[in-house]
Amino acid sequence: MARGPITERLLRGIRRVQSAQVVDLAAFRAGGQIAQDLKATLMTKAQADELHPSHAYWSMVQHNLSMFAEQVLGLPEADRIAKAITAAEDEYSPMGPPMSPLTGTYFFGWAYCDLAFGIGKETAASCTIDVVASLGIDAGLVAAMRTLAASRMGLWTVSGHGDGTTILREGVMGDTRECVVPAGHPGRVGELWLVRVLPSPGVGLPSLVFNTPYVLWSPASAWEAYLDRTLHRLDPKKPTRAYPGLMKHGLSARYWPEFVFEAYANHATGAVFLLGLPDVDGSRPHGAGFEDPHST
Repeated sequence: MARGPITERLLRGIRRVQSAQVVDLAAFRAGGQIAQDLKATLMTKAQADELHPSHAYWSMVQHNLSMFAEQVLGLPEADRIAKAITAAEDEYSPMGPPMSPLTGTYFFGWAYCDLAFGIGKETAASCTIDVVASLGIDAGLVAAMRTLAASRMGLWTVSGHGDGTTILREGVMGDTRECVVPAGHPGRVGELWLVRVLPSPGVGLPSLVFNTPYVLWSPASAWEAYLDRTLHRLDPKKPTRAYPGLMKHGLSARYWPEFVFEAYANHATGAVFLLGLPDVDGSRPHGAGFEDPHST
């Protein structure tokens, strides 16, 4: 896998400071062992703090990625990335409603996995993973972290329910996933969600809805029209080819968190409700020019 210029600078920095133990290799290796231990006992909920096995697995992966990123982003070569994440954290206060519509899981996914830098579109996660992979960290954990880093948000429709699961369909890509939803909101059939879906960690286990579901109140037809005009503009020959990039990186660095922030309309246990569209001024409750149709 090709490395970007930020990662190359980080690796040179690692080599300079490795003897000073700025990067704790023992902690990295311990994280790899934790990954192997948990993967071997996924079906035993008691060994996963009573979490659903899919939730436990991806929580472990996120924890390790966060731990590694904290060390890597402390290096001078990662200063640009670290400052951008800190500035966004200060502005959005991602603690979930009522403090902020940005939840912690949403912010982590965007700030570490989606917020891209430079011509190589490097992210905090991709740089971190390339660095730890070069240090010989457990290959299974590295692969799982790469999957998390490559994940993206998507527009999914609730199409049914299983035994404690929600069945989601991503219309543009045609994918259907049976998912566990740790936030606890099963959804109603027909609801449109803005969520990050992580794949099943093992045979017989459901996928995972990583963030608290953002339930979209604007009609599905309005979102279909938004995708049609936006994707055709990005790739007139094959609009659906542009969809993954749009959902991961948006049209600007803060495209999606700004939408979430301005579109916040309400919340309930396990769900956050958004109103409006990213490209329609005046449609978002906290955007410029919004007119509440119920205020008159």
